[in-house]
Amino acid sequence: MSKNVRTPDSCIKEFLDTKFRGGKPYTKDKCRWSLQRSKRILEEGGFDASPYRINADAVEYILEYHRSNGKLDTYIKGEIAYLNRYLKFFKNEVIKDMGIRFSADMRVNAHWLEEDQYQALMNVEKTPLQEMVIHLELRMGLRNAECCRITLDDINFKRNGPYINVKGKGRGDGKYRSVSFNVETREVIDRWMEERAKIVKIAQENIPYWKDPGYLLLWCHYKNHPEVGYYKEHTGSLDDAVLDPLREKLGFHFCNHDLRRTFGRRLFLAGVDIETVAKFLGHESTVESLRYIGVNLDDMEKGMELLRKYDAKMGVNKA
Repeated sequence: MSKNVRTPDSCIKEFLDTKFRGGKPYTKDKCRWSLQRSKRILEEGGFDASPYRINADAVEYILEYHRSNGKLDTYIKGEIAYLNRYLKFFKNEVIKDMGIRFSADMRVNAHWLEEDQYQALMNVEKTPLQEMVIHLELRMGLRNAECCRITLDDINFKRNGPYINVKGKGRGDGKYRSVSFNVETREVIDRWMEERAKIVKIAQENIPYWKDPGYLLLWCHYKNHPEVGYYKEHTGSLDDAVLDPLREKLGFHFCNHDLRRTFGRRLFLAGVDIETVAKFLGHESTVESLRYIGVNLDDMEKGMELLRKYDAKMGVNKA
């Protein structure tokens, strides 16, 4: 087959299958997501997305696209690094020849969802269980084990401040904290409770002497007859039921901590003070929270921009 008739999608697949054979699924999926994003940007801009035909103008278009959409250098550098590795696989050295320079950064070894990944996860069709767990982790910042520990008695629907009592990290019941409802929490819980009621009914009708354990999250499996139980922490069963199918649908890898970390970062970037972020996440110190959510130089630049706007509002004169 001629190189000129190979599609960008087939080239991406060939690159990933060759370079990531036996590698970690997370790394491969993250690269795939990035390359598909670059392909979409180029095609929407009228460029040929074939790795053989991506030139300096196309790369500059990608750079300008990200910058015009408010992306900072740590993000763009990662996107270009994936693209460069991909192009070099097909003997295209354009990015190396361009000598692109980025500002220094202070990135930490932490992963979170980028905005397009976040939106994709929010929009993808979910089962009631998937919706409930994703909401608890991505929209309320709970750990996977904390989701498993929630009982019906832990949920307080008070009109003047509904919240969930969370049994946090540590042996036994761990350390308690209360997490306020998000704007859509009540609706998500209501939908899950309808599904949970169906599971309870199946158990009561088919399993003699079955007693509701009182946990929020229940499962129902069918073999020769129904089996009903609750998700136990540190077994991976909740991850298997919730995240595995969604990862396959979305085409990128993420884990429970990525969702929780994304929640913390979004709070911080929305202007919530780090002390409150730490309370949401159940951290004992703000230092732990800053490390956990991966605050870096880009985030500090945003802070400086907020300070500049505040100075202007207060009429501070330049030195």
